Amino acid sequence: MESPVVSGRVAILAYGSLRHEPGPVLQAVIVDREACRTPFPVEYGRASARWGGGPVLVPHRRGGEVDGELLLLAESVGLGEAVEMLRQREGLPDGRGVVHVDLQGRDDVVVIAASLPRNLPLSDMEPEALAIRAIGSVGNGAMNGIAYLRLARTCGIETPRTAAYADAICARVGVEDLQQAEARLLALGD
Repeated sequence: MESPVVSGRVAILAYGSLRHEPGPVLQAVIVDREACRTPFPVEYGRASARWGGGPVLVPHRRGGEVDGELLLLAESVGLGEAVEMLRQREGLPDGRGVVHVDLQGRDDVVVIAASLPRNLPLSDMEPEALAIRAIGSVGNGAMNGIAYLRLARTCGIETPRTAAYADAICARVGVEDLQQAEARLLALGD
């Protein structure tokens, strides 16, 4: 990853919640979507306030490349505007968390992505620790770590820790799948 560049049609590399919910502002300017592997590894390495403290995907050397998507924006959207839309969508204080991504063979677009730093120590990235954090995030309502993981898996996003992380949640809650885990925990909170 590098710093943003200054010209060309813009696309956003989505490898997390942007794939299933880009938000109304970005959704209005997305003209196409293309399957794309991330050119860098990602893993559940950040506790997100937006997701109730639940784990979310961030670039991390111990992760894996995953199935992402290029969100191709309307030609009328310039780089500065795209950075600002992505910054707002991700809740970043400024544009420094938005980076240029060099995709081999894609000279027709300027690709940007959110690159939030990991804030979980490696010990908190083990599947059991991720599961505890995700279960605890369900008090946040629909925006919780289990929902994030479930939606990521629905999009085909599988990191090296994904299966063990999902299994740890299901085992702790005593259910067969993530949807059941989330429903049971939400019901307990009512």
